[in-house]
Amino acid sequence: MIKGPFIALFLLGIVFINILFMNSARAESDLIAVAAEHPMLQYQENDEIKGPSAEILKLLLQTSELEAPLDLLPWSRAYHTVLNRKNTLVVSMVRTQAREEQFHWLIKVSELVRGFISLKSKPENSIRTISEAKSKTIIVIRDSYGHHSLMNLGFSENTNLYVVSTLKHGIALFLSGKVDLIYTDPNVLTDYFIEHQQDSEALITVHILPETRRESYIAANINTDIGTLEKLNLAANKLQTDPNYQYYLAFKALIKK
Repeated sequence: MIKGPFIALFLLGIVFINILFMNSARAESDLIAVAAEHPMLQYQENDEIKGPSAEILKLLLQTSELEAPLDLLPWSRAYHTVLNRKNTLVVSMVRTQAREEQFHWLIKVSELVRGFISLKSKPENSIRTISEAKSKTIIVIRDSYGHHSLMNLGFSENTNLYVVSTLKHGIALFLSGKVDLIYTDPNVLTDYFIEHQQDSEALITVHILPETRRESYIAANINTDIGTLEKLNLAANKLQTDPNYQYYLAFKALIKK
């Protein structure tokens, strides 16, 4: 008498387990995107994620006809997620040699360039390598990205860095010839000379080295489905000539740290 209800419950349990398994598998196959919040690249505003990098992600997904919700997480969680979960995209991750083989690199979303700038009137201050730069006296702005990046490359305030608190002070010292180089975004000095109605190309030489260039990308987990990757890569190639993509990429080049 109890066999009928027992069998029915047993079969119902199997169906329930299968539904759970299918939902789990579907969730694992869903494409998602993660990023660390950055006040000028991707950020939360009025319950909406905005910023140039977020806009490039939207363009990539629209062009590939894919969907992926974007979640803002602490960087360590975002990195752990894209490293370990298939079908995951990460927005604004710096492309380095150590990471090169760990991810699929889809499309550049930002470029941060710093250069060693010398006066053309002092050709002896031209440099071609980091080693040569270390033999010069270099202006940097205190606690700026440039300051910290040069410290990480082995420069020191005791030997070759002249640290100032304001860019205005640094430019004045540089133009007076009291230091050899200034390390900053080349656009900063170009804008300065435009403001003062001077020709920057006639006055300065910009030395940009591989170590002073940083690029960030949208990247995908290494185990992302092949079909999804093909769509994303095709979309990324199409966007290279898209004026909207070029606009958002150039916008980030104006960010100063």
